[in-house]
Amino acid sequence: MAFFFGLCSGLLYALVQAVLMLDRAITRLCTLPVWGLLRSGCTAVGRRRALCALAVFVPLFLLPGLLFMQRGTLVLADGRPLGLVEQTEMLDAAVQELEASATALSGTQYTLPVVLQTRPMRAPAAQFLSGEELRRDLMEASGELDTLAVISVNGERAGVCRTAEEAQTLLDRIKAQYTTATDENAEFLQPVRVDRVVAQTALASDLGTLYQSLAPQLDVTATRSVTYNEEIPFETVTRENDERDQTYRATLQEGCAGEAVVTAEIRTVDGEEHGRTIVARTVLSNATDEIVEVGTKNVGIGTGSFLVPMSSYTFTSGFKWRWGRLHSGVDLAAGEGTPVYAADHGKVIVAEDSGNGYGKYIILDHRNGYKTLYGHNSELLVSVGDVVAKGDRIALSGNTGNSTGPHLHFEIHVNDEKVDPQQYITLV
Repeated sequence: MAFFFGLCSGLLYALVQAVLMLDRAITRLCTLPVWGLLRSGCTAVGRRRALCALAVFVPLFLLPGLLFMQRGTLVLADGRPLGLVEQTEMLDAAVQELEASATALSGTQYTLPVVLQTRPMRAPAAQFLSGEELRRDLMEASGELDTLAVISVNGERAGVCRTAEEAQTLLDRIKAQYTTATDENAEFLQPVRVDRVVAQTALASDLGTLYQSLAPQLDVTATRSVTYNEEIPFETVTRENDERDQTYRATLQEGCAGEAVVTAEIRTVDGEEHGRTIVARTVLSNATDEIVEVGTKNVGIGTGSFLVPMSSYTFTSGFKWRWGRLHSGVDLAAGEGTPVYAADHGKVIVAEDSGNGYGKYIILDHRNGYKTLYGHNSELLVSVGDVVAKGDRIALSGNTGNSTGPHLHFEIHVNDEKVDPQQYITLV
């Protein structure tokens, strides 16, 4: 401000000095002989110092001022001045932009509710409106347009808020219902955008209603860092003793769990854990293994898993209804005399010739709820009471009993109920 007043004072002083100098120059010119004819006129002019001041002011101030003025257009809205623009095309473009934006959001053709007029006018360049200022003034003149915030989810409009800040507050509120103060990087799984759009203020949604409709559409994912103590489970080491029966089991060393401090990053979706990444793990105490000794001497207790009782065969018939009755096992065709093996550890409870039906057959009790039957053999190699191991040879295949050719009929019983052997063995 001091600089401005100083500049004005300097200009005023220069004006006064110029007027005085012109006055002296005119007086001297009047005394020259060559100007004798103009003496009377110059004397009169010299005495009118106001004219001298005007002669200085016009070239120094008025003409430069006119040079800085430029042609433009004054815009009037409903008869009231709105502002100056350089060209009417700028006004047309601003009106079209505002009307197109409002039309796109409302879905119906929108027209500015003001009467616009233009008049030519000269003015300093600093007084002309920019495009943004013109759009803002037109929105204000309409009385119903504002810059609204449109929320889109997956590329489709989901709601309209009055301001971008209001939209962000609403989205933060949705995030807050699934996150805590310790959560980081909270964001939506769905693509969410907030765009500023010029439209009628009446199109803005009620915040409560918008929250109710928007919240179910969005899933919130976040990460949080947690530190906790974790138990390190001990392992059980089994030592086999072939001098002890299968029923023998003894704990030689008690197991003891260890402890570790774990730092993990947990990923949540809508508050539920959906993944965990271990960032750091510090062992406070190691686990001590439990050592167990078990007997492996076979006393006829099965392992619970079965092997196919023949090494060379052709699978000819399965567990199904056949000829009006249930065929309760599988048939494995093989030449007479082909070895038959125990499908699992067990004790022989049947080893006889039925005279018909199964012919010469064997039943093993595996003493764990399972029994297996081997029928139509040509020769039995074990007797009742024998204890056999898994894979031991117990018979030779044949064609005895009710048989249509040399084969082994094999059954598995679970708690004395016949089941499909193919649930336990794989036949090719």
